Amino acid sequence: MKIRMNSFLVLFSIIMLLAGCAGGPRPIEGLESSSKLQASAEYQDALIYKKDGVDGKKYVKFLFDPVEIYSGADARFNNVSETDKKVIADFIKSEFTRVIQDKYQVVNKPAPDVLRIKFTLAGIELTKPVLATATRVIPVGLALNLGKSAAGMSGSFMGSVTLAGEFYDSESNSLVFSFLTKRGPNAMDITTVLTGLDAAKKAITEIADKFRDSIDAIQNKKLK
Repeated sequence: MKIRMNSFLVLFSIIMLLAGCAGGPRPIEGLESSSKLQASAEYQDALIYKKDGVDGKKYVKFLFDPVEIYSGADARFNNVSETDKKVIADFIKSEFTRVIQDKYQVVNKPAPDVLRIKFTLAGIELTKPVLATATRVIPVGLALNLGKSAAGMSGSFMGSVTLAGEFYDSESNSLVFSFLTKRGPNAMDITTVLTGLDAAKKAITEIADKFRDSIDAIQNKKLK
């Protein structure tokens, strides 16, 4: 009976924690585009802004600024080290460059057809291995994660990244689009249970892939 009671308490604790894990990103006050960002029905895990009347089709080349590590009071890094922040910031630029270069040109100077992109790393959450594993074993946790997976959501207690992107016309420096998202890997991706940085990196790759797909849609190109 005592063993069953202990198991019940563990299960109850996980259910209560899972109930508090939902929700999209909270605004970051220190971003230039903070006041413009709004919830999106299309992208439930992101806040977005799009300037009216912008012809996205004109931007076929991309210029990446150095990635900024956000240091405001509302940054969400918890106990993540400065070294790990730098690792993820470097990975953001290299991974987006890798993904975009597969089909588009990455340049180092402004031009009429160049979109300048500034990324801000605003938070990292490390995976909680014991709880992340438990939610893939205990039936109720498994069921919740299966539901999240079907919805394209990240898993409970898995690592995540909070990332902002601000997109400027490279010649006028006018803001044409921005987003803020908190994202982790798909809920049933069991390969990311071990380390929080691996989860954050997988999330960044997913964001980069979706960005490239959005460019493809605008340019009416077929995916490879």
